Amino acid sequence: MPIGFVWQTFLETPLINLMVGLSALAFGSYGLAILIFTVISRAVTFPLTLRTLHSMRALQDAQPRIQEIQKKYSDPKRRSEETMKLYRELGVNPLGCLGPQLIQLPVFIALYQVIRITLGTTPESVLSLSGRLYDWDIVQGAIPLSTSFLILDLRENGPLWLVAMVFVAMWLQQRISSGRTRATAAPNPQQAQMNQMMQWMMPAIFSWFVFIVPAGLGLYWAGSTVIGIVLQWIFVGPGDFTWGSLVPDRARASLGMKPAAPQRPRRPREPAGGEQTETEESRPEAGVETRTDHGHSRGQRKDGRRGRRPSARSARSQSRSGRRRRR
Repeated sequence: MPIGFVWQTFLETPLINLMVGLSALAFGSYGLAILIFTVISRAVTFPLTLRTLHSMRALQDAQPRIQEIQKKYSDPKRRSEETMKLYRELGVNPLGCLGPQLIQLPVFIALYQVIRITLGTTPESVLSLSGRLYDWDIVQGAIPLSTSFLILDLRENGPLWLVAMVFVAMWLQQRISSGRTRATAAPNPQQAQMNQMMQWMMPAIFSWFVFIVPAGLGLYWAGSTVIGIVLQWIFVGPGDFTWGSLVPDRARASLGMKPAAPQRPRRPREPAGGEQTETEESRPEAGVETRTDHGHSRGQRKDGRRGRRPSARSARSQSRSGRRRRR
């Protein structure tokens, strides 16, 4: 069978009738029907989402062992074999985290077509919609559909405030995911750089999609992202993320707040030329004698009396007297 026929028969047409029926149950509100469909889709895919979240947590907890493998084996082939062996030992699939995204992608595309068909205002779109509806009273009686929800026109492109909402929600989701990685794994520059890129790139891409597609589809994606944040917070955990960490360091300093993360103490700077500087750790404590190579205490004579080191002037005078004696 052609792919288009399968797509329309088993996905697009049932989704059209489902959205029209949900709109009738939601007192004629198509926007509320989209939110109800978002909750239903999340509930249907919840077992897969839960499995994905557990796999994500196991992968993040295994980051220290993965870094040990990378340090221990320099051969890329051996490193890959040991890493896959660790994955089999933990019973996780590194690509399993993409499961919910792969399922939502065809739903996202199908819902885009459904919104264009159900909310069309031209005679052709209305005729096309009537030919796709089932012969059910609840579906036939819901036409025409309402195109407004709150301050949204569900047919038009997503407004800027909805774009900003999607961007913030996806950014927060990526931040919580990377926060869990930082809390369970040792610092890795490559991993930190990838997390930083994903934290900004993914929200930017989907925000652009929301800006160019109907607002009803942006409403679905915003609701789905918020539900994903709640599920991830419950079953995976926030990691090192706190709401106070969203405040920039400069603003925290001006408000008298503590830093978001404790700063690491700086290592003492080594002097040039291999010279050693005396630090607090290298200084002898009061009342503690330090031994020299000759077995005597530093700064102390053999007879137990403490003496001072000869100054430079006395050393020069002793050397002059020694030369005079030789003459």
